[in-house]
Amino acid sequence: MSDSVDHEIMTLAEVANYLKIAEKTVSRMITRGEIPCTKVASQWRFMKSMIDDWLISRMNVVPQNDLAKILENPEGLIPFTRITNDEFIVENLKPGTKKEILSQLIVPLVEQEIIEDADEFLRKLITREKMVTTGIGRGVAIPHLRHPKENPGGVPRMVIGICKAGTDYDSMDGKLTHLFFLLVSDSEVVHLRVLAKLNQILREGEFVNRLTHARKNEVLGILVEGEKLFNKS
Repeated sequence: MSDSVDHEIMTLAEVANYLKIAEKTVSRMITRGEIPCTKVASQWRFMKSMIDDWLISRMNVVPQNDLAKILENPEGLIPFTRITNDEFIVENLKPGTKKEILSQLIVPLVEQEIIEDADEFLRKLITREKMVTTGIGRGVAIPHLRHPKENPGGVPRMVIGICKAGTDYDSMDGKLTHLFFLLVSDSEVVHLRVLAKLNQILREGEFVNRLTHARKNEVLGILVEGEKLFNKS
């Protein structure tokens, strides 16, 4: 691998070189929401680890259990209403360290008995954060385990946390983070598709602002609204 892509954050040109495709092709993929990225100071930036995950997912054959889930929806999309509800929304996250934030986020997973060993799950989340922050910018973070297969099986679940005051989460753009989306799925296919959908919806500042100031019972409705726009694009 060349030195230009040895670091964790890549430019559009570096991603194009890394994937061996034209920069225009990467730009079109960004427009269609097909590749994980974020804007920093009006420039697109890419986390190498997320690009690697995305690339591997496209190379892999879809497992049979994932195929069954995808066939339930002709477009292969997993509705937000299938993976979250009010019980998985933490609307008053207290600012703090990454460990303190993540400890608050996993509470619904413990209460719903989705994870058995809270301490071990938290340790894995923190280990992932030490590799590279999941604070993607725009006030948003999407914490997750490095390998989806380490998650418990069953129906995918997503915890949504809102920190209205904002907290320092080592975001890529250096700004405070207000919204957290913790996805728990042992399926790489589901994992990447939900992340791609979130990435596209949350690129819109309007949705980030509305979710940041939403009440608990309003959050899912706002996400579904964004989801409908995503499905039309």
